[in-house]
Amino acid sequence: MNLGKEIKEVIGKNNSMPKKNYLERVKTSIEGLDKMLNGGLLAGRNVLLSGPCGSGKTTMAMQYVCNGAIKHNEKSLYVTLEEKKEKIINDMEKLGMNIEKAQKNGGLFIIGGPIASLNSYMHKVDANIDNVIKEIEEVVKQNNIKRVAIDSINLLTMLLQTDEEKRLALASLCNTLSSLGCTSLLLSETKEHSMDLSRYGMEEFVVDGVIVLYLVRQGQMFVPGIVVRKMRGINHDKSIRYYKITDKGVVVYPDETMFANI
Repeated sequence: MNLGKEIKEVIGKNNSMPKKNYLERVKTSIEGLDKMLNGGLLAGRNVLLSGPCGSGKTTMAMQYVCNGAIKHNEKSLYVTLEEKKEKIINDMEKLGMNIEKAQKNGGLFIIGGPIASLNSYMHKVDANIDNVIKEIEEVVKQNNIKRVAIDSINLLTMLLQTDEEKRLALASLCNTLSSLGCTSLLLSETKEHSMDLSRYGMEEFVVDGVIVLYLVRQGQMFVPGIVVRKMRGINHDKSIRYYKITDKGVVVYPDETMFANI
Protein backbone atom coordinates (compact mmCIF):
# COMPACT_ATOMS: atom_id res chain seq x y z
CA MET A 1 0.00 0.00 0.00
CA ASN A 2 1.43 3.35 -1.06
CA LEU A 3 0.39 5.52 1.90
CA GLY A 4 2.07 8.63 0.52
CA LYS A 5 0.15 8.34 -2.74
CA GLU A 6 -3.16 7.88 -0.90
CA ILE A 7 -2.50 10.96 1.25
CA LYS A 8 -1.76 13.05 -1.85
CA GLU A 9 -4.98 11.85 -3.49
CA VAL A 10 -7.04 12.79 -0.41
CA ILE A 11 -5.39 16.22 -0.24
CA GLY A 12 -6.01 16.71 -3.94
CA LYS A 13 -9.71 15.89 -3.58
CA ASN A 14 -10.09 18.22 -0.62
CA ASN A 15 -8.35 21.04 -2.45
CA SER A 16 -10.75 20.66 -5.36
CA MET A 17 -13.78 21.07 -3.10
CA PRO A 18 -15.36 24.53 -2.72
CA LYS A 19 -14.08 26.28 0.37
CA LYS A 20 -16.63 27.34 2.98
CA ASN A 21 -15.94 30.65 4.65
CA TYR A 22 -16.11 29.79 8.35
CA LEU A 23 -15.35 33.41 9.26
CA GLU A 24 -18.32 34.82 7.36
CA ARG A 25 -20.07 37.50 9.40
CA VAL A 26 -23.80 37.88 9.91
CA LYS A 27 -24.66 41.49 10.65
CA THR A 28 -27.36 41.94 13.27
CA SER A 29 -27.95 45.51 11.99
CA ILE A 30 -28.89 46.42 15.57
CA GLU A 31 -27.44 49.89 16.03
CA GLY A 32 -24.15 49.69 17.92
CA LEU A 33 -24.14 45.92 18.49
CA ASP A 34 -22.16 44.96 15.38
CA LYS A 35 -19.41 47.33 16.49
CA MET A 36 -19.19 45.46 19.80
CA LEU A 37 -18.99 42.22 17.80
CA ASN A 38 -16.27 43.63 15.56
CA GLY A 39 -18.44 43.17 12.47
CA GLY A 40 -21.24 40.82 13.45
CA LEU A 41 -21.92 37.24 14.50
CA LEU A 42 -20.05 34.33 12.96
CA ALA A 43 -22.26 32.47 10.51
CA GLY A 44 -23.67 29.15 11.66
CA ARG A 45 -23.12 29.80 15.37
CA ASN A 46 -25.51 29.65 18.33
CA VAL A 47 -25.53 32.62 20.69
CA LEU A 48 -27.19 32.78 24.10
CA LEU A 49 -28.97 36.10 24.70
CA SER A 50 -29.70 36.30 28.41
CA GLY A 51 -31.03 38.84 30.86
CA PRO A 52 -33.71 39.47 33.49
CA CYS A 53 -37.37 40.17 32.88
CA GLY A 54 -37.90 43.45 31.02
CA SER A 55 -34.34 43.81 29.75
CA GLY A 56 -35.30 43.70 26.06
CA LYS A 57 -34.35 40.17 25.01
CA THR A 58 -37.47 39.65 22.90
CA THR A 59 -37.10 43.07 21.30
CA MET A 60 -33.46 42.47 20.37
CA ALA A 61 -34.15 38.97 19.05
CA MET A 62 -37.06 40.16 16.92
CA GLN A 63 -34.90 43.00 15.56
CA TYR A 64 -32.30 40.43 14.59
CA VAL A 65 -34.68 38.29 12.53
CA CYS A 66 -36.59 41.27 11.08
CA ASN A 67 -33.36 42.91 9.99
CA GLY A 68 -32.35 39.64 8.36
CA ALA A 69 -35.56 39.48 6.35
CA ILE A 70 -35.75 43.18 5.42
CA LYS A 71 -32.17 44.40 5.20
CA HIS A 72 -30.25 41.27 4.22
CA ASN A 73 -32.79 39.23 2.26
CA GLU A 74 -32.32 36.24 4.57
CA LYS A 75 -35.19 33.94 5.48
CA SER A 76 -35.68 34.20 9.24
CA LEU A 77 -37.59 32.29 11.91
CA TYR A 78 -38.88 33.44 15.30
CA VAL A 79 -40.04 30.68 17.66
CA THR A 80 -42.15 31.91 20.58
CA LEU A 81 -42.92 29.52 23.43
CA GLU A 82 -44.54 32.01 25.80
CA GLU A 83 -46.51 34.74 24.06
CA LYS A 84 -49.12 34.35 21.37
CA LYS A 85 -47.85 35.31 17.93
CA GLU A 86 -50.41 38.08 17.54
CA LYS A 87 -49.39 39.71 20.83
CA ILE A 88 -45.69 39.66 19.98
CA ILE A 89 -46.37 41.16 16.56
CA ASN A 90 -48.46 43.97 18.08
CA ASP A 91 -45.86 44.69 20.76
CA MET A 92 -42.97 44.76 18.32
CA GLU A 93 -44.77 46.97 15.81
CA LYS A 94 -45.19 49.54 18.61
CA LEU A 95 -41.40 49.58 18.82
CA GLY A 96 -41.06 50.52 15.18
CA MET A 97 -40.58 47.08 13.66
CA ASN A 98 -42.34 46.46 10.38
CA ILE A 99 -43.33 42.82 10.96
CA GLU A 100 -45.73 42.86 8.02
CA LYS A 101 -42.95 43.92 5.68
CA ALA A 102 -40.61 41.30 7.14
CA GLN A 103 -43.24 38.58 6.60
CA LYS A 104 -43.99 39.69 3.06
CA ASN A 105 -42.94 37.18 0.41
CA GLY A 106 -42.03 34.67 3.12
CA GLY A 107 -39.08 36.57 4.59
CA LEU A 108 -40.01 36.12 8.25
CA PHE A 109 -41.74 33.14 9.83
CA ILE A 110 -43.18 33.19 13.35
CA ILE A 111 -44.25 29.92 14.96
CA GLY A 112 -45.17 28.67 18.41
CA GLY A 113 -47.42 29.67 21.27
CA PRO A 114 -47.69 29.48 25.06
CA ILE A 115 -45.64 26.69 26.63
CA ALA A 116 -48.73 25.51 28.55
CA SER A 117 -50.38 24.61 25.24
CA LEU A 118 -47.21 22.91 24.03
CA ASN A 119 -46.83 20.95 27.27
CA SER A 120 -50.45 19.82 27.11
CA TYR A 121 -50.08 18.81 23.47
CA MET A 122 -46.94 16.80 24.16
CA HIS A 123 -48.61 14.87 26.97
CA LYS A 124 -51.59 14.07 24.75
CA VAL A 125 -49.53 12.69 21.89
CA ASP A 126 -46.76 11.20 24.06
CA ALA A 127 -44.19 13.44 22.39
CA ASN A 128 -40.86 14.74 23.75
CA ILE A 129 -38.47 17.60 23.21
CA ASP A 130 -36.92 15.83 20.24
CA ASN A 131 -40.23 16.28 18.46
CA VAL A 132 -40.10 20.03 19.09
CA ILE A 133 -36.56 20.21 17.70
CA LYS A 134 -37.69 18.16 14.70
CA GLU A 135 -40.55 20.60 14.05
CA ILE A 136 -38.10 23.51 14.06
CA GLU A 137 -35.77 21.58 11.78
CA GLU A 138 -38.53 20.92 9.26
CA VAL A 139 -39.56 24.59 9.13
CA VAL A 140 -35.92 25.60 8.62
CA LYS A 141 -35.40 23.08 5.82
CA GLN A 142 -38.67 23.78 4.03
CA ASN A 143 -38.15 27.53 3.99
CA ASN A 144 -34.36 27.80 3.65
CA ILE A 145 -34.11 29.67 6.97
CA LYS A 146 -30.77 31.34 7.77
CA ARG A 147 -31.56 33.23 11.00
CA VAL A 148 -33.35 31.76 14.02
CA ALA A 149 -34.44 33.21 17.36
CA ILE A 150 -35.95 30.95 20.05
CA ASP A 151 -37.83 32.67 22.89
CA SER A 152 -37.00 31.08 25.20
CA ILE A 153 -34.90 28.01 25.92
CA ASN A 154 -35.91 28.29 29.60
CA LEU A 155 -39.42 27.35 28.59
CA LEU A 156 -38.21 24.64 26.24
CA THR A 157 -36.09 22.96 28.92
CA MET A 158 -38.95 23.18 31.43
CA LEU A 159 -40.26 20.09 29.67
CA LEU A 160 -37.25 18.15 31.02
CA GLN A 161 -36.46 16.92 34.52
CA THR A 162 -32.69 16.73 35.10
CA ASP A 163 -29.83 19.12 34.31
CA GLU A 164 -28.23 16.42 32.17
CA GLU A 165 -31.39 16.11 30.08
CA LYS A 166 -31.52 19.89 29.68
CA ARG A 167 -27.90 20.06 28.57
CA LEU A 168 -28.25 17.21 26.09
CA ALA A 169 -31.42 18.73 24.63
CA LEU A 170 -29.77 22.14 24.24
CA ALA A 171 -26.72 20.54 22.61
CA SER A 172 -29.02 18.67 20.22
CA LEU A 173 -30.85 21.89 19.33
CA CYS A 174 -27.57 23.77 18.76
CA ASN A 175 -26.09 21.00 16.64
CA THR A 176 -29.25 20.82 14.55
CA LEU A 177 -29.34 24.56 13.90
CA SER A 178 -25.62 24.75 13.07
CA SER A 179 -25.80 21.76 10.72
CA LEU A 180 -28.57 23.56 8.83
CA GLY A 181 -26.41 26.67 8.45
CA CYS A 182 -28.48 28.83 10.81
CA THR A 183 -27.09 31.68 12.88
CA SER A 184 -29.24 31.65 16.00
CA LEU A 185 -30.11 33.61 19.10
CA LEU A 186 -31.32 31.48 22.03
CA LEU A 187 -33.02 33.54 24.72
CA SER A 188 -32.61 32.78 28.42
CA GLU A 189 -34.16 34.63 31.33
CA THR A 190 -31.87 35.10 34.33
CA LYS A 191 -32.73 35.78 37.96
CA GLU A 192 -33.38 39.33 39.09
CA HIS A 193 -30.50 41.29 40.68
CA SER A 194 -27.90 38.73 39.60
CA MET A 195 -24.91 38.71 37.30
CA ASP A 196 -25.70 35.18 36.11
CA LEU A 197 -25.14 34.26 32.47
CA SER A 198 -28.05 31.82 32.27
CA ARG A 199 -30.87 30.23 34.24
CA TYR A 200 -29.31 26.85 35.02
CA GLY A 201 -25.61 27.67 34.83
CA MET A 202 -24.84 25.23 32.03
CA GLU A 203 -26.26 26.88 28.89
CA GLU A 204 -23.22 29.12 28.39
CA PHE A 205 -20.96 26.06 28.03
CA VAL A 206 -23.03 24.57 25.21
CA VAL A 207 -23.36 27.62 22.95
CA ASP A 208 -20.73 29.42 20.87
CA GLY A 209 -21.38 32.87 22.29
CA VAL A 210 -23.07 34.71 25.15
CA ILE A 211 -24.52 38.22 25.09
CA VAL A 212 -25.86 39.39 28.46
CA LEU A 213 -28.30 42.20 29.19
CA TYR A 214 -28.14 43.64 32.70
CA LEU A 215 -30.48 45.89 34.65
CA VAL A 216 -28.49 47.35 37.51
CA ARG A 217 -30.26 49.37 40.17
CA GLN A 218 -28.84 52.82 40.77
CA GLY A 219 -30.95 54.72 43.26
CA GLN A 220 -34.54 54.69 42.05
CA MET A 221 -33.61 53.61 38.51
CA PHE A 222 -32.57 50.45 36.71
CA VAL A 223 -29.73 51.24 34.31
CA PRO A 224 -29.33 48.87 31.33
CA GLY A 225 -25.99 47.45 30.27
CA ILE A 226 -24.96 44.97 27.59
CA VAL A 227 -21.81 42.86 27.38
CA VAL A 228 -20.46 40.22 25.02
CA ARG A 229 -19.24 37.70 27.60
CA LYS A 230 -18.20 35.01 25.14
CA MET A 231 -17.93 34.78 21.36
CA ARG A 232 -15.76 32.02 19.95
CA GLY A 233 -13.69 33.11 16.96
CA ILE A 234 -14.32 36.84 17.40
CA ASN A 235 -12.10 39.51 18.95
CA HIS A 236 -15.03 41.31 20.57
CA ASP A 237 -15.58 44.26 22.90
CA LYS A 238 -15.41 43.05 26.52
CA SER A 239 -16.74 46.16 28.27
CA ILE A 240 -20.27 46.61 29.61
CA ARG A 241 -21.91 49.20 27.37
CA TYR A 242 -25.05 51.25 27.75
CA TYR A 243 -28.12 50.42 25.69
CA LYS A 244 -31.64 51.74 25.45
CA ILE A 245 -35.02 50.47 24.28
CA THR A 246 -36.43 53.12 21.98
CA ASP A 247 -39.39 53.49 19.63
CA LYS A 248 -37.06 52.00 17.03
CA GLY A 249 -36.10 48.99 19.12
CA VAL A 250 -32.84 48.40 20.99
CA VAL A 251 -30.03 50.88 20.43
CA VAL A 252 -26.55 50.06 21.77
CA TYR A 253 -24.04 52.78 22.59
CA PRO A 254 -20.70 51.00 22.00
CA ASP A 255 -18.58 53.94 23.10
CA GLU A 256 -20.28 54.46 26.47
CA THR A 257 -18.79 52.26 29.18
CA MET A 258 -21.07 51.49 32.11
CA PHE A 259 -20.62 49.99 35.56
CA ALA A 260 -16.83 50.24 35.66
CA ASN A 261 -16.91 49.48 39.39
CA ILE A 262 -18.70 46.11 39.05
